[in-house]
Amino acid sequence: MAGALNAITNQVTWVYGPSKDTSAMIQLIEILFNQHNAASRLYITWDAASWHRSGVLVKWLDTFNKKTECSREGPLIHLVPLPTSSQFLDVIEAIFSGMKKAVIHHSNYRSEKEMKVAISRHFVERNEYFLAYPKRAGKKIWDLDFFTDHNNFRSGDYREW
Repeated sequence: MAGALNAITNQVTWVYGPSKDTSAMIQLIEILFNQHNAASRLYITWDAASWHRSGVLVKWLDTFNKKTECSREGPLIHLVPLPTSSQFLDVIEAIFSGMKKAVIHHSNYRSEKEMKVAISRHFVERNEYFLAYPKRAGKKIWDLDFFTDHNNFRSGDYREW
């Protein structure tokens, strides 16, 4: 399973595949492209996983963006990799963690299909909730003003913490 989170609307987009690899990322990008077809640009941030930075993906995206520029239909896709060891900035990881706790842990699904139905139901209900009660994703990140809150960042000798 691969997924994306719209940071403004807090809506999750997900896709199932045999593995989390470059082809799954391409499939997800195509879905996002179609969902945001009226936009001029689409920025995708993600961690440093190998399938997010593969040569095949970069080449495919270059070709895809050239076709988009020629047709003048749909957004240009821009990849913005997060710094190494900054999983806390990857907000969808918290969403996936919550889904695992709510749907997968301590479960006994009879089949993979039954589990996928439960996962999809979870995300549909989550998306409906945030449509009814809008709230931007990643509250802790957006509410932090580095210039006024910089003393809250821990740095230096970890033994002093």
